Amino acid sequence: MKFHTNTSAGLILLSFLFCSGQKERTFGPGLLKNVGSEGSRSTVAMQIPLVFVPGYKGSELFRKNESGSLDAIWLTPWQALNFSAPDLTLRKNDSVQVGEVLSSVTLIPFLIDVKVYQPWLQWLSTSVRIRPYVFPYDWRKDNGETSLALEAFLEKVQKENAGVAPVLVGHSNGGNLALSVINRRPNLASKVIFVGVPFRGGIGFMEDLISGVSTGLNPEITSACVVSSFISVYTFFPREGSFDTKELLKDSDQKNIPFRFFNASDWEKYELGPYSHEAHCEPPPSLKEFQSRLDLALSFRNSLDPKKGNQYPPVLVVHAKNRPTMRVLMPEKNPDHWLWDFKNAQRAPGDGRVTFTSSIPPDEIVYQSFLSDAEHSSLLSDPKVWERIYSFLHE
Repeated sequence: MKFHTNTSAGLILLSFLFCSGQKERTFGPGLLKNVGSEGSRSTVAMQIPLVFVPGYKGSELFRKNESGSLDAIWLTPWQALNFSAPDLTLRKNDSVQVGEVLSSVTLIPFLIDVKVYQPWLQWLSTSVRIRPYVFPYDWRKDNGETSLALEAFLEKVQKENAGVAPVLVGHSNGGNLALSVINRRPNLASKVIFVGVPFRGGIGFMEDLISGVSTGLNPEITSACVVSSFISVYTFFPREGSFDTKELLKDSDQKNIPFRFFNASDWEKYELGPYSHEAHCEPPPSLKEFQSRLDLALSFRNSLDPKKGNQYPPVLVVHAKNRPTMRVLMPEKNPDHWLWDFKNAQRAPGDGRVTFTSSIPPDEIVYQSFLSDAEHSSLLSDPKVWERIYSFLHE
């Protein structure tokens, strides 16, 4: 998520800051807000039902406070400006509730305004031939659990549309969720559009688990130790002996490290994730606890393997290969510790987050390809992508 400012003096204008919590809220999956169920659009029977599944960090999250009301914990302007850093650590029964798909975050009007999915959602809502639904979800949780919830939602949408299966659009992690569902139930989607999806896994997400990635001006809200508690993030890494990406780690002599991403002891041995010195996770999770996270993530990744005999719906893949994207991670030379050098990692063509080769579906999936010039988080903000999607819907 990227924040842009037109002037360095903008941050002094905090009196213009307005909180996203002022508007009326919608919670959970359903028809896209501002799209009426009757009368406000063309006849439902003439429309194409479409379900959008956002990526990692692409849904609002709320938590019940002591009074029983809901506080926004992802993402408000105050949090992006580092005036507030709620604890997003994933815990059982943490009373977190999903809001809407994250549309935009306005820090200072006309100066700092981050369009997340707003352009895409606005395009959907004004396309009279499309009946758009959204599937926001708790992106910290086990993707296997979320995949089952998506399956149930697709069944509901199909019933609401006289048995017509919806078009399924998944961005990034949302695309992996979509693939998991159609592997089980290919009849639940009439067409599928995958946008910037890390089908084959990669190493780029390791930076989030070691150095941490700031959200706006806030380095704490998604710090490395917080992110390491999320089960979903481990599904971005590859398996052995599968269609997944190979050879992602090398030692200081450029020799490949046969790393097992779903074995907790390897993470501890090579000081990765919560076991790295840079992450400062005190205390780090026990190997047993960490292995339980990896086991859930592996189970989900296994659900991405296509099933023999499946008849898949038509597929469009939107991806990019015009930006250097992390491909191989190597350590600094240090006799005492494994200190991983993200700055000098080997890079390959991609969208800046997902390499082009990782964005290619498993071999069993027949697909059409469309290349965008946009970076990963902005792929669905590209008008050329909208045009290609519209054309694909009517093929």
